[in-house]
Amino acid sequence: MSLLLTGLPMIFGWICVICANSVTWLYMFRIFSGISMGMLFACYPLYIGETSAPSIRGALVSFIVNTLPLGTLLGNIMGPNMSMTYFGVISLILTICYLIAFLFLPRSPHYFVRRNDMKRAEKAIQWYFRKSDIKSELEAVEHFVKSTRAVTIKERLEQIRMPKNRRAFTIIILLFMFMQLCGLNTITFYMEIIVRKGMVTSIAPSSVVMIINAIGIIFGWCAAYAIDRLGRRIVLAISSSGVILGMLSLGLHFHLLNLDYDPGDLEWLLILSLIIFMLMYFGLVPVPSTMLSELFPSDLKSMAGFVSSMTSAIFAFIATKTYQPLVDIIGEQYVFWIYAGIIIICLLYSLTLMPETKGKTLQEIQDMMAGTTERSRRRNRVETEDTFTS
Repeated sequence: MSLLLTGLPMIFGWICVICANSVTWLYMFRIFSGISMGMLFACYPLYIGETSAPSIRGALVSFIVNTLPLGTLLGNIMGPNMSMTYFGVISLILTICYLIAFLFLPRSPHYFVRRNDMKRAEKAIQWYFRKSDIKSELEAVEHFVKSTRAVTIKERLEQIRMPKNRRAFTIIILLFMFMQLCGLNTITFYMEIIVRKGMVTSIAPSSVVMIINAIGIIFGWCAAYAIDRLGRRIVLAISSSGVILGMLSLGLHFHLLNLDYDPGDLEWLLILSLIIFMLMYFGLVPVPSTMLSELFPSDLKSMAGFVSSMTSAIFAFIATKTYQPLVDIIGEQYVFWIYAGIIIICLLYSLTLMPETKGKTLQEIQDMMAGTTERSRRRNRVETEDTFTS
């Protein structure tokens, strides 16, 4: 139902675009679409986490989140070739199709178990897990939901204070922060301006943007294949390495331009840098949502969705609001190198501290998180005792 409701603000937004005869209508569109996207990115990972098998959960989340560049590409193609009114009409039709599709989908089995409606929970399992043992699946869902059930607000606050849940919230906040500070919005939305400032003339800047976004879609499809085979940590590490390399080389391009190198000899460097940068869709974009779908107990999922959405919105605002002022003050090259420095931290985090959830059930992940925090607590206690003894 939450995912179904995300379509309503978007419908109002596209109606604003269709009716737009002043910039006020476009502001209204951005408000409605922002509400819709905030709801969507908070809800869909949780929905997928509850309705998919562990072996394909990461692939499904990755596939969905990586349709973002597909939508961007369609917008880039439609934008120069039709009026804003037709653009809005086509997008409105697609949004209505989305709403109609969700009318026919059952709620997740976890939803019905939380409300002790076992008959409908069995039907939901039968719909989502066609070839599974319904009885064993239902028992697993019951165990997961009842082992993490918190009834009162006080009990939920106590749950949040548990070490394993504090760690889960820390992981989600960091991952969504890195996702936004890698240049997800700034580079994507300023890409045509970056290409123009980079003095690329052999290819039209709008064509470069279309090509780059199309490559982002390919990387996204590769992520859907790799995330459940290589694991979340390796995929995130590969993606972070690509973004680091792309930002370093993009900064180098603008640094060489400032040193009066021939722009014609450097066009390939800028285009290659942007292609490598699109590896963000291989891991930095899908992994946070995948982890959001997996790390939290049943009664903290809605809170986790809220925290991730707020974190993403805050850092998206910071990144987009600071990009142009920083470019004006220190120049493009240093801004891109700052992004690279931030993602170096993400790379180290993915290789050392981030847990691996590949192939685990939601209950197994809860057991793993509890075991990890308990081992960490024992290790800290031993270190403290050793220090005291010394």
